Amino acid sequence: MRVARSLAPEDQLSFIREACAADQSLYESVTREVGSSSGWADLNAAREASNADIEHRDFIGARFGPYRVTRMLGEGGMGAVFLAERDDGQFQQEVAIKLVRRGLLSRHIQNRLRIERQILATLDHPSIAKLLDGGTTSDGTPYIVMEYIDGEPVDVYCDRHSLTIEERLRIFRDVCSAVHAAHQNLIVHRDLKPSNILVTRNGTPKLLDFGIAKLLDERQLMQTLAVTQADVRLMTPDHASPEQVRGDPITTASDVYVLAILLYELLTGLKPFAKSAHRLADLERAICEQTPTAPSAALVSSACTSELDLEHFARSRGVSLPRLRRQLRGDLDNIVLMGLRKEPERRYASVEQFAADIDRYLQGLPVTARADAWTYRTAKFVRRHFIVVGLAAAFVASLIGFSVTTYVQSIRIEQERDIAAHQRSIAEIQRARAESITSFMIDSFKVSDPSEARGNEIKAREILDRGSERVRTELRDQPELQAALMNTIGTVYLSLGLAAEAESLVVESLQIRRRLFGNHNKAVAESLTRLAEVHRSAGRWPQAQDAAEQALAIFQEVSGDDSLDAALGLQNLGMIYYDRGDYARAERVLQRSLDLYVANLGEEREETTHALDMLGRVAQARGDLTRAEDLLRRALSIEQRTSGPDHPRTIQRLHNLATVMWSKGDLETAERELRKAVAGYERVLGTDHPETAVALGNLGAVLQARGKLNEAKQFFDRSLETNRKAHGPRHFAVAYDLSNLAILELDRKRFGEAEQYAREAIDIYRDTLPPGHPHTASALTTLGRILVERGRPRAAEKPLEEALVIWEKHFGRDGPQYATASSTLAHAWALEGRAHEAEPELKRSYAILRRDLSPTHEATLRIQQWLRQLYQSEGRDKEADAYFASFDTSSRN
Repeated sequence: MRVARSLAPEDQLSFIREACAADQSLYESVTREVGSSSGWADLNAAREASNADIEHRDFIGARFGPYRVTRMLGEGGMGAVFLAERDDGQFQQEVAIKLVRRGLLSRHIQNRLRIERQILATLDHPSIAKLLDGGTTSDGTPYIVMEYIDGEPVDVYCDRHSLTIEERLRIFRDVCSAVHAAHQNLIVHRDLKPSNILVTRNGTPKLLDFGIAKLLDERQLMQTLAVTQADVRLMTPDHASPEQVRGDPITTASDVYVLAILLYELLTGLKPFAKSAHRLADLERAICEQTPTAPSAALVSSACTSELDLEHFARSRGVSLPRLRRQLRGDLDNIVLMGLRKEPERRYASVEQFAADIDRYLQGLPVTARADAWTYRTAKFVRRHFIVVGLAAAFVASLIGFSVTTYVQSIRIEQERDIAAHQRSIAEIQRARAESITSFMIDSFKVSDPSEARGNEIKAREILDRGSERVRTELRDQPELQAALMNTIGTVYLSLGLAAEAESLVVESLQIRRRLFGNHNKAVAESLTRLAEVHRSAGRWPQAQDAAEQALAIFQEVSGDDSLDAALGLQNLGMIYYDRGDYARAERVLQRSLDLYVANLGEEREETTHALDMLGRVAQARGDLTRAEDLLRRALSIEQRTSGPDHPRTIQRLHNLATVMWSKGDLETAERELRKAVAGYERVLGTDHPETAVALGNLGAVLQARGKLNEAKQFFDRSLETNRKAHGPRHFAVAYDLSNLAILELDRKRFGEAEQYAREAIDIYRDTLPPGHPHTASALTTLGRILVERGRPRAAEKPLEEALVIWEKHFGRDGPQYATASSTLAHAWALEGRAHEAEPELKRSYAILRRDLSPTHEATLRIQQWLRQLYQSEGRDKEADAYFASFDTSSRN
């Protein structure tokens, strides 16, 4: 600092820029400190300013118009910002007052503050800090009174709240809207760094500090400060555009560039040129000449950034580091890099177009940004190094001319020989592969030969076990074939309900394929798909979703967004969303999968039936039983024609359609079809298969609804035993059986056993399912009913209120799930003597269940009974009869 002050004013800036290197905070501190002396603040002002008092004046307690200063908020090279409050007794208000430093009272600096005041006066946008007042102190010091923003810098806010990439993009889109509003008023901000964008507690970004903004209106051109060499200090070096660094004319394209820097930081936590610029001169050279690293490619460890730092950046965005790279790769890389192009004309034409591309990305639509073509980059290189390239081209042309004759003659001789050798090599590989597969299959199935079996019954499980051991030991020298067979055997294990046996094979297959092919290969995606199914079967939802998302990304990259592979990837991901209770997202993804299947294959194919079936199950879960029945009938009809009546998929479609008939109150049809499904599963899959257990449980529930309680108990017990054997005691399928048993024991008036089953089910659900899952809400609703029936209505309120929160989040307040829980809570209120609160809720719930289920559904009849009890307790029996009769009258009309 002492050396800088000893230099001539015209030499100070270049010295400080070199000495501070790329340390932005040090650069700002030094320029602010040195700037307090005359000669630095403004080269022309040095000749005009008198020996002004440059010591910092304590303004705490001072008044500016009706405002009294309470404390300093911050200080910069041009002045300070204070917090003040209204002090004239009219009303309470906190404001921010910006005051020029007394050592900078040159004509140019005063004009700059007046221009900022004029700029703010023309801007009216919810994301721009508002100008409230302004004036001049008694000693001639100009000031601005602005809206006080109680917030934090946008990058700090996003990291502290661990905002996802999508949430950060939405905030950035709001910032773009504010900058676009400024551009519409012919104003370029020029300093869009994070500290000038504060985010309030409610998540609204506010754009601050138009102190170095540039007016583009020619009518005010005489007031606009020219961008001269001395004006370079008015930019923030690592948030500056190439034209700012070079001193070229500033346009709105400069703000587009700086916004792209801001987006780069919000997405990655890194600066685009931080790794390559260790001195300020290097940083400016990088800004003007170097193509920035794509955001996804920048997330690698280096001397500046450790792997731990990168993992921290990813966690603050709510994802793992590999997943963050995948999210940024592609569209977001292209959007950011288009904004960071060196030539203003090749960036987005406006901030509005920039924001529109962000909006298209958030909606899943194609974006306009595309990566630079290699031809463009090559042309740029040639223009920079045209002499060297010209000499090299001449040399290469001579060399090619000399070599081409010899090469043509030799290649003709060798061509036929190479083709023949290549064909022999391919034939030999195919022959060896075929022999290996044939030998492997023959030896695997020898176990069923009577001479090997010796009278013992041989099952498919034993053949698979033997095959899995042999594939590990005998095919080590053929890893590609080994991985393929491991994946196939793992798939068969999964179809038999043996997820644990499948997992090790699928994991090994994935490891081998990644080693052979890398991460961007269709075979790798197939193994990831199987791994997602393994995790899903075990109830490991986050791992299942991660594997399915990786598989989908590879399928889309390798085969295309509209391919059958993409349809499969979407289908698997949609199933996981369904299992996690995210029905809205599941429906969107599964509908896209179905559309791709139909577009590529037509509807009359077995591949489409799974998407139809899953969409039907989602519709059922959301209470849209008419749509559910239509989708499931279509799936069953196609499957019967393409696969036959005894195929496991056909039986599954029949089973799922039967559950919809149960939900609609057609218990006779539901029982008949579920008995067919149970018999089919036991015949085709066996009695110990998880799918058989699901059918047993659902048949038990229908039998219970029909009053066949003892038979229902037998089916529930069989389902529980099968699921515990297949999955262990703490699986969500076990909790589902326990919840069914709780409802059964409630109907049998065995309240103690019912409460025990319900609480155990809730405990398992909380351990194995995501918070707020509909299965948990269902068990909580059951527990509430049990407590009400046990004469403990007040104890029932807590689980029922928790269930209502979950039901409302997933289905709103107008669905049968919410109505079932709310009517139970209303009945509890009635038992507590709160009939005036209970009656309207019981009526509302009754109307919903009559409409969405049926007048004869058990849940509808239960509410009808509770309403009659309430009316009878108040001696209003005739009013009850009239109320229920009104529904019959309206239905006839």
